[in-house]
Amino acid sequence: MSDLPHQMRALVLNAPDALSLDMRPVPRPGPGEVLVRLAASPVNPSDLMTLKGQYGITAPYPLIPGLEAAGTVVAAAPGLMGRYLMGRKVACASGQGGMWAEYAVVPVTACVPLPKQVPLGAGAMSAVNPLTAIALISLARRGGHWSAISTAAGGQLGRMIRRRARDKGLKIINVVRKQAQVEALRAEGARYVLNETAPDFDAELADLCKTLRCRMAFDAVGGAMTYRLTEALRPQAEILVYGALAEKAVSVHPGTLIFKEVTIRGFWLSKWLPRKTLPEILLHMRAATNGLRDGFAESTVARIAPLDEAEAAIAAYASGMSAGKTLLRLGPDDLGVTVPGGGTA
Repeated sequence: MSDLPHQMRALVLNAPDALSLDMRPVPRPGPGEVLVRLAASPVNPSDLMTLKGQYGITAPYPLIPGLEAAGTVVAAAPGLMGRYLMGRKVACASGQGGMWAEYAVVPVTACVPLPKQVPLGAGAMSAVNPLTAIALISLARRGGHWSAISTAAGGQLGRMIRRRARDKGLKIINVVRKQAQVEALRAEGARYVLNETAPDFDAELADLCKTLRCRMAFDAVGGAMTYRLTEALRPQAEILVYGALAEKAVSVHPGTLIFKEVTIRGFWLSKWLPRKTLPEILLHMRAATNGLRDGFAESTVARIAPLDEAEAAIAAYASGMSAGKTLLRLGPDDLGVTVPGGGTA
């Protein structure tokens, strides 16, 4: 490790909404860890919450945000897995951030070698969204459900939920905010798509839930949307709240909660995944990276920005998330990702 640099560039969050580009020491791996020279990291809704101080990261300020990335393993502590990963291109994730930097120390159990045909840019987006889709569909099917509502279905994760559900035999009622999204989803083959801003939305959602006997919802929005879901779903329904796009408290009528016996609970990938056994974790992560080859985990990239342009790129993503992902370029590696205009980066 003597040939590694001593300093690196990193985006550092010093307090809520106080992001800066700083120089930090390059970390060194400890037992069971590897050092990854990072190539790219996406901006996710969870990252936006982190920047506002509203995410579940417990690390004290200052901290480096970023929950997933891809890069090359350049150093490892002694151990079989570390030696196996040395020199390999990997996808990696961390529930406590640390990926918006040129280097990151990552547990070997949080790294998955990328298939040769998967570029680093795509690999950087192979953890948070694909694993969330895998988890939500798994929970629905294990609960005996054959249909589910998916809110914020026009985004990247909504697309993955739809594709994963199709493969696992789960019908999805897709809820979006714009008529253009309704038309786009129907054009790509989605059968059940509703516009939440339409005047007859609540009645149509209730009718669909009755027809499909729907008792499950994946809620990325919260606020009043959760109330609308409880009213539409069949009795003894379950709502998994995994996002807070509305940035408002979940609302529900107590009578509906009581008399329809509705269950509302939170879902956080960073808690769900570590509860699995190591073989299960590796299996799920492998399913996510393999999904990059069969199209399930593919994400559209709207823009790629270097670290010194990160703040503007993050703001652009926050103002139009459905347009595609923002990738932060963390190193000189070829990312192999198509960007608007047909070029690659």
